Amino acid sequence: MARWGLYCLANDAVLDWTLAFLESLRVYNPGVELVVIPFDERTDRLAALAPVYDFVLLDMPDLFTALDAVGRTLHPGSHVGEKMFRKFAAFHGAHDHFLFLDADIVVLTALDPLMDQLLASRTDFIFFDTSPDWVYADPAFRRVMRRQYGSREFAAGAMVSHKGFLGVDDLSAVCVDQDRLRRVFPSGVFDQPYWNYLVDRKKARVAAAYEIIPSLPSGIWAAEPVDIAAKQLRKQLRANAASPVTRRGKLMPFLHWAGYRCNHTIPNLELFLHFRLRAERSRLGALRCRYRFRVASRQWTRVRWSAVVRIVQSKLGALGRAAVPMPLLRRVRAALGRYLPQIAKPRSQRQP
Repeated sequence: MARWGLYCLANDAVLDWTLAFLESLRVYNPGVELVVIPFDERTDRLAALAPVYDFVLLDMPDLFTALDAVGRTLHPGSHVGEKMFRKFAAFHGAHDHFLFLDADIVVLTALDPLMDQLLASRTDFIFFDTSPDWVYADPAFRRVMRRQYGSREFAAGAMVSHKGFLGVDDLSAVCVDQDRLRRVFPSGVFDQPYWNYLVDRKKARVAAAYEIIPSLPSGIWAAEPVDIAAKQLRKQLRANAASPVTRRGKLMPFLHWAGYRCNHTIPNLELFLHFRLRAERSRLGALRCRYRFRVASRQWTRVRWSAVVRIVQSKLGALGRAAVPMPLLRRVRAALGRYLPQIAKPRSQRQP
């Protein structure tokens, strides 16, 4: 079978996502070759993880300069918009065939059997999820792309392709037509419409992963639940980290939190937190991480102050309400309300 490798785009700013990704990858795939594309120059903490998780940081400064220039042209004034086009470095790297995954993904299966089947199909470009609302915003333009090019409107967070399929020259050609494309692409999505436009115009062999492997689901977005309840899932993962995770009976290869900020509000929190906590090498580090994602962010928002008042009054017994006037309780509540939001934040964000 063709040689393949894995690419990911990351930096220190998304280290929580990246740690969960790396931990999940190595649980199921200890030997897969991983190359991390640096999103920007903020990679000191990320680079320190390279020997721990056996990956290399891609070092192609001339290529990054060219891709950044494309990003600045297509999204002037946006640092994120500029750097997102570094994903295209995957077409210039060492791997003949590759799987690209965003950092806000956890891997939930062994990748070698999956890639063997996908690469055997000899498809030029394979995607794992669709995102029609975030590809072509103009309805008329969308109809044209579907009719003339068979547009699949895929999500650009997980994909399989091969070296040389797309590159800087393709992106540079798009820059010539940027004014027209801005009018028909959605705003704030950065690279995804351009991925679709370039792949569509290639008229290449494109397929969804589930069309090649029917046992896979038609989407990997984390907004939808998996088949097992959170509490049971937590027990299952602790007992056997390599237990399969399914959605509607289909094997989930990955779970992708596209569009979510990395905090306690994300869906399927238990899956993310399981791998994120595994990345902590000390009990103290795990406790701090758990506090940040579960206790500090969520627990105090659940406090019902009327319940606090009743508890205080009940503890006073016979003294009852007379001993603790309501104005005093209100002042206590106000004081705690000013303090609790502070302790609910990560230490680095608290006011001095």
